[in-house]
Amino acid sequence: MKKWKIAILSVLALCIVVFVVYIVYLIIDDHSVVPGNPVDYHTKDELTELYWQNKDLLNPVKDNVLSSDSFMNAMNQERDGDIAINAKEDVQYFTKDEWAGIVSVFEKMNPSMIMMERKGRPLIFYIVFGAQTQDSITKKIYLFWFPNEDERVYHEKPSVFPYGVFTQAD
Repeated sequence: MKKWKIAILSVLALCIVVFVVYIVYLIIDDHSVVPGNPVDYHTKDELTELYWQNKDLLNPVKDNVLSSDSFMNAMNQERDGDIAINAKEDVQYFTKDEWAGIVSVFEKMNPSMIMMERKGRPLIFYIVFGAQTQDSITKKIYLFWFPNEDERVYHEKPSVFPYGVFTQAD
């Protein structure tokens, strides 16, 4: 009987150790596209400069994301009408070269995510950066590519982005 108690306690202790190791793994393992945290914010001028410095990298990434059939299928399965690229697991939707471009965007610009959205409208592509807080006002910083002028005008409506201010970079 004593051997059974020792065996049961040993198995129980092993289970606890495995559980603790698993929890530590979940806490430590970074699922983001590149290790580290996104930049807290970029000012409008900084973001405009980053765009111009990385235009040749950004536009092919935008085109690859918008043309990825598997990424489009994943977005269509989402009920929200949008989908983000923000984890290493998103590599499944892209070729090796396409993923290398996406990783380069994360390394050079430090966004929190890359998004594709439809929500009953034409596809738009945008990159999300951290929020900027000044004088108790929080500004969210995005870099949008609209498919046409009508979509840009639509997104500037107060009902869509109540406090949105858009500056055209290109």
